Amino acid sequence: MATCFIGLELGSYNTWIFKPGNGVVLKEPSLIAMSTKVNDKEIVAVGSKAQKYIGRAPENITVFSPISSGVVQFEELAVLMLKEYLKKVFPVRSFSFKIKAILLTPLGISSEEKKQFEVVCFKAGINEVYLVPEVMGYALASNIDIKSKNYQFFVNIGSDITNISVISNYTIITGYNISIGGSIINVGIKKYIEDKFSLKISLAQAENLKIEIGSLFENYNAKQNIIGINTKTKLKEQVLITASDLLPTIFYFYNKIADAIKSIISSISPEIVADISKNGIIYYGGSTEIAGFENFMTKQIGYKVNLPNTITPKIYGTKNLINNPDELRKILKNN
Repeated sequence: MATCFIGLELGSYNTWIFKPGNGVVLKEPSLIAMSTKVNDKEIVAVGSKAQKYIGRAPENITVFSPISSGVVQFEELAVLMLKEYLKKVFPVRSFSFKIKAILLTPLGISSEEKKQFEVVCFKAGINEVYLVPEVMGYALASNIDIKSKNYQFFVNIGSDITNISVISNYTIITGYNISIGGSIINVGIKKYIEDKFSLKISLAQAENLKIEIGSLFENYNAKQNIIGINTKTKLKEQVLITASDLLPTIFYFYNKIADAIKSIISSISPEIVADISKNGIIYYGGSTEIAGFENFMTKQIGYKVNLPNTITPKIYGTKNLINNPDELRKILKNN
């Protein structure tokens, strides 16, 4: 029977599928909109189409995030969502071939949580699943030597979790995650705006504020008008928000990340610390792009900050593993 090998990431924010010969064939929000009518489990939309219902859905439609905080929260919905995505990738699916998948997974999840990812894949129609830590995917996609015996320290600030890890010779020496990421910061900004200005805004607006004027510099002069609903008058209102307004909230979350990194460093061996002192820390993920990030982390932690010159999605790392079964076997054996 013929086999199709794919790379897969079921992220809290996006789902990615890589197909050899085609590259990335799917990048969609990890969302599914369902009808909530009695005795009706109809799928209304998935991905970007489901995203359009957020904040605009009628009473009989609910938008779900089946994957949250790096784990499967709603197994049945995750299966339905993945089935729809596989239909897009394999529009004419017959039983004459089977699907094998390399699935990138977060660090610090339990064996039961890993098993749940496998179950979702199997129920969605994938025949074989190989779980690979997401940091390996990033390292391979970025041409970082994972077989090196030197210790390499990685921090991935994702959507709702931050993965912190040390790898050496195909092995995760230490792997840990904390429940802070870009979407968590968005929630914090939304709450702060409501508390300080009595202005209710959407999470999308909060994210836009973070992207446009958010900063870790104390004297950043950016500002932006935003329109929301005054929580007291219930009327539409426009308020001017400055970078200084957002700084305490943004600083709070990034300081938590810095504290977690320092905690890991304090618990590892002197040999590992020596390599980190020499080579620095590799940071990646969308939330590393905020203004002042490099300066902030250098001051807080004291080690060189390494940021990618170009952002290569970690799903591309699965290409290396599909093409190099020996490398895949070593990662699976050591982790």
